[in-house]
Order: sequence, then C-alpha cells, then structure tokens
Amino acid sequence: MTEALKLAREGIPVFPCGPDKRPLTPNGFKGASTDPDIAHEWWAAHPDALIGVPTGANFVVLDIDCGKHVAAAEWYGKANLPLTRTHITRSNGRHLLFLPDARVGNSASKICRGVDTRGHGGYIIWWPACGLEVLHDDVLAPVPAWIVERLNPKPVPIVTKFASTRSAPTSGSIRGALQVLARAREGERNHCLFWASCRLGEAVRMRTITEGEALALVLSVGRQVGLSDREIIRTAKSGFKEVLR
Repeated sequence: MTEALKLAREGIPVFPCGPDKRPLTPNGFKGASTDPDIAHEWWAAHPDALIGVPTGANFVVLDIDCGKHVAAAEWYGKANLPLTRTHITRSNGRHLLFLPDARVGNSASKICRGVDTRGHGGYIIWWPACGLEVLHDDVLAPVPAWIVERLNPKPVPIVTKFASTRSAPTSGSIRGALQVLARAREGERNHCLFWASCRLGEAVRMRTITEGEALALVLSVGRQVGLSDREIIRTAKSGFKEVLR
C-alpha cells in the first residue's frame, strides 16, 4: 500500500491487480487514480495486490521477456538501447521506460519474439513495489527512432506486370493480383487489398468474372491474411467502384 500511495501522490495513476496481473477493479486501467484516498481504499480491500500503472501519458514501455524467450534475450543483448529507467520483472525480464511517444502503441512480438510494447491503452505492473531492482531510475530517454520505424513500417510500393489495363484480364492475372494480397505483410495489407480489388474490378468490367465472384475471391484471400469481413467488403467495394464508375 505504501508504494501505491507514494505513486498516487507523485501524480502517477495506480490500480490494484491480482497475482495473475489482471485488474481487481471493474474498469481496470481506465479507472486508475492519483487520489491517495481511493488508492488507500483499494489496497485496504486487497492488501497483497500488485500495483498496475497505465502507460502512454507518463511513459511508454519496451517489455522484454528475456527470462522466458531466448530470442528476446539475444535481441536485448545486441540492441544497443539507450540508458533509460529499467525495471527488473518477476520473470527476470525488463521493462524499459521511455518518454511518452504517441507513435508507440501496444504490440506483441512485433519487434522480436518476446519483445512487446505498451503505450496508450496499456499498463504494466510496477515491479519495484515488490522489491525488484530498478536501473537508471533518474533517466527517461526518448524512444529510439529505429524502434518507432520498426513499429510503424512504411508500405512497400507494389510494382507488377498485372497493373496494365490495356488488355482483358485473364485467369492468370487474377491469380497474380490475389497472390500480391496473399503475400502482404502487416502494415501493407489494406493497401494490397485495395490494389487487388481494383485489378479484380477491371476483370469485372471486362466481364471476365462477375462482381460476386470477385468479392468472394478477395474475401477468401483477405481472411487468410487476417483481415475482417467488414474491412474486406468495404475496401473491395471501394476498389471495384474505382474502376467501374
């Protein structure tokens, strides 16, 4: 309780969590408070609760589970990260705290297996309250630019022989367009979906296939790359409209 009250008085919102790190309050991190009286009530009811702290407003976090994942430990050893406040976690991992950065959201293993990020809409357990070590406690560094770039990759421009509309689309060109979508990586899937929809729209315009058949094809491939039906249908119809109007 003492550490929770201290954080609240310093303006850092807190909320109680169980041993499984799940919130013990109905609204979780959304109900986190800096009011010492509220914090006192929570920890009076749950004296052994872990301290949850929302991320995003005061800091963002690079969560490196190097205690469980060899890949994460190897990545951490080679990453050449700047000195910044670092919390040792219960599993012997690392929470690296950085200055707030809106470009850093919540991700899982996007940087490397076992390396997650926590930004707006996320939270961490405040392990120093459990007596675990804190390194560089007086430093809060900016997030390295290369980490931001890794989290927000630029879409790769698509250049393909199937882009021309001078000749009627064939079954081969339709397969080629769908293969572009099937190979799309995270961060470029919507772009590839729209492009493929335009190509299938051209096939509809040339009466190679019907619009219903075209939609069924992009739905099938779009689902394989993790897109929702609603997103696929909306983007596909926009692509069809682009070439059919």
